[in-house]
Amino acid sequence: MALTPARPGPTVDAMGARRPIVLLAGLLVAGCASAGAHLAGERGIVVTGAGRIARPPDTAVLDTGVEARASRLADATAEVDRKVRAVLAQVKALGVGDADIRTTSYAIDPVAEPWQAGDASARIVGYRVSNVVQIRTRDVAGVGRIVDAAVAAGANVVRNVHFTLADPARAEAEARALAMQDAAARARQVAAAAGVRLGRLLSVTEGSPVRPVARMSLATAPGPLEPGQLEVTVSLETRYAIEP
Repeated sequence: MALTPARPGPTVDAMGARRPIVLLAGLLVAGCASAGAHLAGERGIVVTGAGRIARPPDTAVLDTGVEARASRLADATAEVDRKVRAVLAQVKALGVGDADIRTTSYAIDPVAEPWQAGDASARIVGYRVSNVVQIRTRDVAGVGRIVDAAVAAGANVVRNVHFTLADPARAEAEARALAMQDAAARARQVAAAAGVRLGRLLSVTEGSPVRPVARMSLATAPGPLEPGQLEVTVSLETRYAIEP
């Protein structure tokens, strides 16, 4: 619009005088709009607050099962079936319910003899069968007894022993409240240091909560299993206005 000629006047001088004025007015309006958007985008205090809550774990999880090898597939599957049934019976006797036991892996792998030059193909000499179940228990202190009972019943696979929270949402809510308090305190400190007045909260963005899982290896940590403490962390990025 700034380059559109003004209404024709009686002389060339009149039109020549109007064109620069219209163009200058358009540039001034565009310049003011640009400056206003730039300042609006910069006015604000952005801080990140963190909240951390430590809780003792209330759930223990472990994988246990049986692996067997035999020259005949039927013999390997029969041995695994018999021993897994015995393992589950002992685990359930300690109070673990059916809903807290699920199969995570069942595998049948052929076993071939070492390949030699001149062989047309590998010769199958046996089969390896494994059945692994995951067990969850609320008796955190008694997870060691579950491991002992499983091994005594014939389990030769025990792995992925870890501790967690059955309902991490409650701990996350507490950590979130602490993160908001931390962010507000940081914003007040920044405003005071900058010599400005802190305004209202404009936006809040939450990062993914950190849900820790305490893991251990039975091979490297024999003896009592100590669950310790789990720390749930929530991070919030907040933006506050600056009062004029």
